[in-house]
Amino acid sequence: EHDGSVHRKTYGQRSLVPAPEAISEDTIYDAASLTKVVATTTAIMQLVERGQLQLDQTVAHYIPAFAADGKGVITLRQLLTHTSGLRPDLDYTPAWSGIDTAVKMACAEKLRSVPGSTFVYSDINFILLGHLVQVASGLRLDAYVAKEIFGPLRMTDTGFLPPKEKLSRIAP
Repeated sequence: EHDGSVHRKTYGQRSLVPAPEAISEDTIYDAASLTKVVATTTAIMQLVERGQLQLDQTVAHYIPAFAADGKGVITLRQLLTHTSGLRPDLDYTPAWSGIDTAVKMACAEKLRSVPGSTFVYSDINFILLGHLVQVASGLRLDAYVAKEIFGPLRMTDTGFLPPKEKLSRIAP
């Protein structure tokens, strides 16, 4: 089947240790923090366009527990632009897991600066935004982006937690 491509060429190594291994056209990469831009921001903006979220609405409007400790004024726009006043990340000790725990921890956070006054890159902002996708759409972030973004764009190798049959194609 011809996909319209005129020329394809791969460059680089998918791994160097224990031995160099060239990439192939079907190599899958862990995009890590690019998820914020590719998945979460796109999902939020789709939901804004559909009227299910509002950029200048407070986070507490959607997640009432977030209003604690003066955070009730923080807007979705401030989360997206890293001007929420929250610190960069949640503590990892003691060990914890799961989005519900992360959201509870984010709701318990104290402000580090006046919302809207300072840029601080914050993963906490995007934990909250990912949860807001679920609040607005009823679907977890991974399911929402699979259905509403990656699926329609035919991005068949893009997503969260790849299935076992694709694991051998992931660059370490």
